[in-house]
Amino acid sequence: MVLAAAIDLDGLFEIISGAGDGARMSASDIAAQLPSAAVLDAMLQLLASHSLLICSTNVVGDGDGDGDGDGGAVERLYGIAPAGKFFVKEREWRLVCSVPLNRSQRRRNRVQVLNHLREMVLFYVMDRLKDAVIEGDNQFGKICAKSFYEFITSNVEATNMFNDGMRAHSSVIIKKVVKTYRGFEGLSCLVDVGGGSGSSLETIISKYPSIRGVNFDLPHVVETAPTYNGIEHIGGDMFVEIPKGDAILLKFILHNWGDGQCINLLNNCYKSLPNKGKLIVMDYIMPNTHQDDIHAKYASQMNLMMSCFLEGKERTKEEFEGMAMKAGFVEFKVVCYVYGMWVMEFIKSV
Repeated sequence: MVLAAAIDLDGLFEIISGAGDGARMSASDIAAQLPSAAVLDAMLQLLASHSLLICSTNVVGDGDGDGDGDGGAVERLYGIAPAGKFFVKEREWRLVCSVPLNRSQRRRNRVQVLNHLREMVLFYVMDRLKDAVIEGDNQFGKICAKSFYEFITSNVEATNMFNDGMRAHSSVIIKKVVKTYRGFEGLSCLVDVGGGSGSSLETIISKYPSIRGVNFDLPHVVETAPTYNGIEHIGGDMFVEIPKGDAILLKFILHNWGDGQCINLLNNCYKSLPNKGKLIVMDYIMPNTHQDDIHAKYASQMNLMMSCFLEGKERTKEEFEGMAMKAGFVEFKVVCYVYGMWVMEFIKSV
């Protein structure tokens, strides 16, 4: 509830993030940029306790103002944490969202959609986990009589919220990836399958301007994609054919689908790559042995969500390698780790 309220404030995370990396702001500094902030510090403390914000303390004065040195008042200072960056809206996104609806109307619409989605998730789908175990089928499709994606795209506001969330998530991940992963070096053409608006490709090409980018997604998605220098938007169906390039990127795609659909998709990627071309896969990897660290917990949560809401699952390293070999790739390697997600390469020939 607190996180929903923080997002609904429409600027809280942006104010803190806008202070810059390593900067700290007090609740009063933040409140000065909001219309009202009566319980702001309590909200910020809770967000910090869940690692969405960084909190440090500073002693101000001597507490009671009588100068007797009996201890100063403690002022908490807040900064943006890595996880909190997922909730920072890009400036361009804020400008686009402000056009069709005024702020109060947009807020009411989003609250209604959020409440409906919460109802579907908590009271219908997740409440029937027993049925999912016994029946073994996708519970979302059974309950809603439509797939998760059909449900999302049936409502404009839900579609916008979903796309905004995916774009924000990808933005944080890909900015770290380009600092860590060196596999984009030397590429001439990179195809991002399921690339949405093309923002991930734009981040990559900003660092590697010699790359020609192809943003590939469903026709209705790329129709509204913004124009970027060096990026061509192409609409189509990834299960039918994929544009050619010397490298193809699948970012959080495979975990949405079952093994058979993934093999079909990987076969199409293989056909569109030249000899020595590579498929770059960014996805979670499930541990083979029991682990209880935060990364294993998140992967397990995502695995449950994929099983209940979609047709997919999270996979182990061996499962990824098995699919790669079945699709004809001759080499598989796990390259690096970024924010709970792994970057893998499937090589067509060596």
